[in-house]
Amino acid sequence: MVKSILFYFFLYIWTIFLGIIFIPFLFLQKEKLYKPAYMWIKGIFFLLKIICNITYRVSGNKNIPDEEAFIIASKHQSAFETLLLFSMFQKAIFIHKYELFFIPIFGLYLKKISMVAINRLGKSSALKKMLDDSKKKISEGHSLIIFPEGTRKIPGAKPDYKPGVAGIYKELHCDVLPVALNSGLYWPKNSFTIKPGEIIIEFLPVIKKGLNKKDFIEKLEKTIEDKTSSLIF
Repeated sequence: MVKSILFYFFLYIWTIFLGIIFIPFLFLQKEKLYKPAYMWIKGIFFLLKIICNITYRVSGNKNIPDEEAFIIASKHQSAFETLLLFSMFQKAIFIHKYELFFIPIFGLYLKKISMVAINRLGKSSALKKMLDDSKKKISEGHSLIIFPEGTRKIPGAKPDYKPGVAGIYKELHCDVLPVALNSGLYWPKNSFTIKPGEIIIEFLPVIKKGLNKKDFIEKLEKTIEDKTSSLIF
């Protein structure tokens, strides 16, 4: 518990410090913001390692497509994969909930980088806007990172893959890179305590474009869940 308190204390200080000193970057081209973002993430990984004894290992790099833009569909158990995936893929863009824009300082940077937001209260109009924004990002060479279940899940919890990911897959006509992980064992949802250990992030074989929605979401869920189960048990 003491180590977790120390981590969150220094995380708060680090975030405020960088958020303030890099404010001038908000007035530059959005591409200039990636470097400060990567620096912030490296600092968090450093704090996790020296304070909480958390390390990480990435495998399956051979499965990453050669294409410039594709969809990355990841299991979501922790904040860790959000940070790692963003730092690994150049020009990566998240599809995230609209409410994140209202987080002080952090929300300003999200808006500047032009992440794709979806207002879950907006229903069909919000979905259409999200799809239009996603198509534009793909056409500009950005890869899209999406969490098919929409929120973090506790390791071993029943999967809940949303149909929206199948709609995005069909509309964008892109290959999908599935991602399995075990981050929830060490930096869990709804828990203040961070546990020491090795987080594993594994890139799985690509699901090619062209499947119908039903076949795609069944294949995506099976691919991610089978591997994730082997990582957490």
